[in-house]
Amino acid sequence: MHLKFSTLLLFISTAIGISDVVVAATPSPTTKCVVPHTADVDDSPAIMEVFTRCNVNSTITFKAGVEYNAWSPMKWFNLTNVKIELKGALHLPTNVTDVQAKVVATYGTATAPWFSIQGKNVDLVGDLSPKGGIIHGHGEGWWDAGIQASRPLMVTFNVATGTISKLKMIKPVAHGIRITGTNILVTQHYVDAKHGSRDSSVGFPFNTDGFNVGGQNITIDGYYGNNGDDCVSILNGAKNVVARNGYCGFSSHGLSIGSLGSNGQNSQVSNILFENWVMDGAVYGARFKSWTGGNGLAANITWRNLVLRNVSTPIFITQNYYDQGKGPRPNNTAGTSTHIDNFHFENFSGYLNPSWTDGTCISDPCWNYVEGIDATQAIIFDLYNGTATNLQAKNIHVRPYRAGYDDTTVICDPATLAPGAQDTLGFKCQDGPFVATPIVS
Repeated sequence: MHLKFSTLLLFISTAIGISDVVVAATPSPTTKCVVPHTADVDDSPAIMEVFTRCNVNSTITFKAGVEYNAWSPMKWFNLTNVKIELKGALHLPTNVTDVQAKVVATYGTATAPWFSIQGKNVDLVGDLSPKGGIIHGHGEGWWDAGIQASRPLMVTFNVATGTISKLKMIKPVAHGIRITGTNILVTQHYVDAKHGSRDSSVGFPFNTDGFNVGGQNITIDGYYGNNGDDCVSILNGAKNVVARNGYCGFSSHGLSIGSLGSNGQNSQVSNILFENWVMDGAVYGARFKSWTGGNGLAANITWRNLVLRNVSTPIFITQNYYDQGKGPRPNNTAGTSTHIDNFHFENFSGYLNPSWTDGTCISDPCWNYVEGIDATQAIIFDLYNGTATNLQAKNIHVRPYRAGYDDTTVICDPATLAPGAQDTLGFKCQDGPFVATPIVS
């Protein structure tokens, strides 16, 4: 942990202006509770005692400079008007089988959160000091052993009106924070899931998403992270979400919608804005992913002002996703797709990575293989016939690695466009050179 990252977070969050989500001021808690720590002992029972006793109108403080042994999964439920001050650090066990067994014992399933937070008017506040505000998953042991099964996600935040600030997610086993609540503001967030090499599967930090958002009225404003999957992923049910002012590094899989429509699910996502991001080494910049045979609608999505450094594919849409590890693409016997409408990609600049994939490529073909992909594509649209409307790309200035802008290409089948879509698309839909076209208003 280096102080310069915390300083950068402070700069990002203070330079952004007014947030889109206005969270009502939490009434001042009246009770102050300090979490005790015992060396070489599981602190979880003591932590739970404090959260049970101080679950209303309280400030709960994890002391500065203390490395807490959070060696058991915990449910911090029924919180009302509670401020959680994480001035120290919370550490998961380093023993993989111990973590797996405890998650199953707590939830009855192998995939569940280590920290589950529920309530209303809850503020989770970290600390900008190098040793404060830390949740440490010790994921390196999982990654080095290649363990991708029965992994806990770090935190679920199912809160009606709350904030998350100054938090550092260090070496999460897999997914970082899942937000399923409403009226939530996130600021000054840091993720360190960098491990091994971007282009090697050995020790790769699989599925280390920064945020999975399925809630409503959510703003993430100020993010710095290095990880091996989406920095921000928007899930079914999300509405009115803003994610802005961030750095997304190592081998991120981008700023993503989905996946949606798994097993024919009717998925609904609307009113999503991503803006002002630096994407560095990412596989994708902007991404939409829905499964073959899905249902529902994703509407009013904008990606704006993305700076791309060594990004494999800046803009990617597929409505025909499938598990390539299980064989060829299945037939869409249902004849359905998750419809997409009013997608805007604006002001993309930078250059591509010489590789179109990363260390997550462990199947043949790779999970993200598209016929014709060769690391020159600025845009790949894999659409389902007639179900994608009002798509627009404007001010796209990207080039392949060590090549010129004239070498930039696209993959797009014009036969899949909805009637009239080419007029407002902003580029020529073809398998060939990127050619910007006038947008007919």
